[in-house]
Amino acid sequence: AQAKNAVFITIDDIDSFSLVKGEKTSDVGHLSEEETKEGFKKIIREDGSFKDWGGERSDLYSTRIIFKGKRIPSAVAFKGRGTTGKLVPAKMGKNGDQISRLFTEPAELFLIVYKGQIDSTVISQMRAFAIGAAMGGQKIYYGVVDGSDLGRIVSAYPNAFRQLK
Repeated sequence: AQAKNAVFITIDDIDSFSLVKGEKTSDVGHLSEEETKEGFKKIIREDGSFKDWGGERSDLYSTRIIFKGKRIPSAVAFKGRGTTGKLVPAKMGKNGDQISRLFTEPAELFLIVYKGQIDSTVISQMRAFAIGAAMGGQKIYYGVVDGSDLGRIVSAYPNAFRQLK
């Protein structure tokens, strides 16, 4: 019964990113992990400071993302710096444990953002942790934002991704 409480979503399902609907993708090869995170913060109007360090649980934790008309506690992992090729769990954290760390956040929405292709094994691992997190009875939403979806976000919100000065 708990598996039905773990729901896969896409960026199109999140109210905060509603402008992506019908948007064509654009190239995001130039975007750094930091620029991507800062762009997301601008879109969701999050002004907190989030420092990168090896053992963090998430790169961005916020209660400002709007989903189904309400604010929802959300944990986001941005993959960028030094990550190339298709994203697989082994490339997520020094010990391949970044997904498990992400799901220790007190969140109901979990996202992984990467400017390239994301392997289905990442989604499978997220699903397993989402089912585990849903054991308490609450709905858990999880999803990925790959290069195509990130390109749609950049196209829809160009001002959020102006080069950081």
